[in-house]
Amino acid sequence: MKKTVVATSLLCSMTLVTSIQAEEVEKPAQADAVVAEITAEQKNRALNSEIEQLKEEYSTAELLTALNAPKREKSGFHGTLGTNVEVERVIRDDGVNEGKVKYTLAQGSFRHDDLPGWDFGFYSGREELFNGNLKHAKYDKGVNAIQEIFVNRSYNHSKGNVGWGLKLAGESIDQRTTPGAKIFGSYQLNDRLSLNGYVLYHVEYKRGTGEFPYYEVEPGLGYKISDNSGAWVNFRYQVGEWNAKDGYKETETEYIIKPGIWYSWGKLSASLWGEFGSFEKERNSDGAHLWTEDYSKLGISANYPLSNSWRVFSEVSYKKMDLESGPERDKFDGYIPLFILGVNYSF
Repeated sequence: MKKTVVATSLLCSMTLVTSIQAEEVEKPAQADAVVAEITAEQKNRALNSEIEQLKEEYSTAELLTALNAPKREKSGFHGTLGTNVEVERVIRDDGVNEGKVKYTLAQGSFRHDDLPGWDFGFYSGREELFNGNLKHAKYDKGVNAIQEIFVNRSYNHSKGNVGWGLKLAGESIDQRTTPGAKIFGSYQLNDRLSLNGYVLYHVEYKRGTGEFPYYEVEPGLGYKISDNSGAWVNFRYQVGEWNAKDGYKETETEYIIKPGIWYSWGKLSASLWGEFGSFEKERNSDGAHLWTEDYSKLGISANYPLSNSWRVFSEVSYKKMDLESGPERDKFDGYIPLFILGVNYSF
């Protein structure tokens, strides 16, 4: 069953880019059309909307890349296309030594001047799962193909925005189909402080096996320190229940605190962020403990322009885990290093 920890998410501390909206040096490409006829203050609110729509699809590094893209003037059709490679290892004291190489074959987010407030996009990726060390890995765990499409609609108001989104995803390894929906919004408390958040609900249907309805809520605060720096803190709560075809049920619950800080040196943008949380799984029939994971994760994300249209981005993170397994709560440790490198094209 899919673990409900959202790993990139990186990468998903989205108040980082909420703060980036205040920068005056580079105007994000994804806000251009929406704000063509409104004031500078309203431009910030429109960008908030774009950020909320994208926060479930991209990592922090990718969002830094996309939102710092150069301004486009002529075409009514705008967007970002990207590709990347991700390497993740899982090493635990109970003998688990595995990982994956994930290739994002293509992903994109698009909008058109004639449809203000709307954006749509897709994701197509492939995971190669392995056992052992990366250098001498045995790729005997299968290959997972991932496909996703999404659409979002946002509405601006005097102090921010509110909106909704729909998505449909599929994964081949467990024949999983996942429809989902979310609502999101932001509110500018003052010139420096902003409030934002979202609520997400989806259901993972695993063919012939069962289903996993799941929801999460994530409020956050962003603070503008200066024109080229800012900070954020988000809190996420998520819960899901596995309902097997044979009647077996178990519940997964997770709490995450996600602080971070970002800084821009002209063209180069970078962020330092963390995720500190607790994940727990229990059997519904008798409340028996199945799994606990208390963890701390630190990461660095950065991006740099290669040209007016092309940007390279990268991310490195390390996750330390304290684990307890089974009703007897057997204790052991583990860690997960993660590396991402990719490139985006904006138009």
